[in-house]
Amino acid sequence: MRQNAQPFSWLVIFICCLCVANGPVNAQIYGTWTDGDPQKTLRNVHVLGAASLLKDGRVVVAGGLDLTSATPTATTVAELYDPVKRQWTSAGALKVPRWSLDAVTLANGKVLFAGGSTGFKSDAAVDSAELFDPATGEFTSVESTLSIARQGYGISLLNDGRVILTGGNAAGNNLNGTGVTAVDIYDPATNRFQPAAPLHSGRALHAQLTLKDGRVVVIGGAQTDAEIYDPLKNIWTQSPAQLPTTLKDTKAFELYDGRIFIPGGQNTVDALTTDATWFFDVATRKFTAGPSLAGFNEAPSGVQVGTSDYSAWDLFPAGHALRGRYILIAGGEHDPLTGPDVELNSATIFDVAQNKFIRVGPMPYVHDDHTESALKMNDAGNPEFLLFGGNSSKGTSRVEFDAKALQVP
Repeated sequence: MRQNAQPFSWLVIFICCLCVANGPVNAQIYGTWTDGDPQKTLRNVHVLGAASLLKDGRVVVAGGLDLTSATPTATTVAELYDPVKRQWTSAGALKVPRWSLDAVTLANGKVLFAGGSTGFKSDAAVDSAELFDPATGEFTSVESTLSIARQGYGISLLNDGRVILTGGNAAGNNLNGTGVTAVDIYDPATNRFQPAAPLHSGRALHAQLTLKDGRVVVIGGAQTDAEIYDPLKNIWTQSPAQLPTTLKDTKAFELYDGRIFIPGGQNTVDALTTDATWFFDVATRKFTAGPSLAGFNEAPSGVQVGTSDYSAWDLFPAGHALRGRYILIAGGEHDPLTGPDVELNSATIFDVAQNKFIRVGPMPYVHDDHTESALKMNDAGNPEFLLFGGNSSKGTSRVEFDAKALQVP
């Protein structure tokens, strides 16, 4: 047997070399995960807070649930992450404690934090909004309020610099995807919200994105359809096609070929997470099945079925040659029919052109109900991303992707 061992070993080495030559088998070819905060300066729990990338490259995060007390309550804590120092520092506090909110950086450099809930109770939804000014490090209240208090809404920038908020739930503790039809548009020039045409059906925890042509698409919630908004006509149009199930806690991305990609999520009937993915064609307004995520969602205990509440980004910013080619999916949770949720530390890239997933994990920490942000592309031209906190993690996972390796077909 020992005489056969050496030739067999050379055969294994040959096969491994052949695999490397013909396709990526090692996740580190593409992305490298590190502890984003090795000094452990993170103070806030960052459970369902909101974060946004500032123009100077730092990240501001605010709000979230404080799980240290017997009754979870929202926090006013705000912090700044310095990607160069890999360190968190304190920022000014929110005027109102909030969780289940969202944030977006405006063209003027300020960051809008809107809505949310002050606690995990039915009457805790918030109708106010605040602006963070990185020049002063302080928050100020927006002059007007949302048309209705809500959390778990959809938000995206319009092409003219305004911000559109759709749906959301008026109860401060409802996370099942049912919501309101209200739509508000924030205008930075006037620092005010104005109501817009309502959705056809109330939805929350849905996916939302603004297309390159300026229209806005919302998908899912407690619904199986999509709606498309034309900001010039102030009109919503429903898709005749339907998903096979309701879908919440998911995200959507416009791909380089014009399709929209929707990975994972969970239904609102039994809250099961799914490995399914879908494409939505805006022109035909039809859904088609995408490749399965089966085997790519993992926890420290092993492979799980499905993911929701995950982080996801287009790897490359608008205007980049590879925009819409690679989609990163990281963290989240698997929700079984019985027993506690299983938190994930997996990460994978969807290669659109090859219609396949590539494993790029695991992350240093599990992240579920966490907060996240993209970072600026670094000096090497590589994209970087940040996930921090969550239900059972106070760590910060940071990843850098090799843009040159990704350009190899």
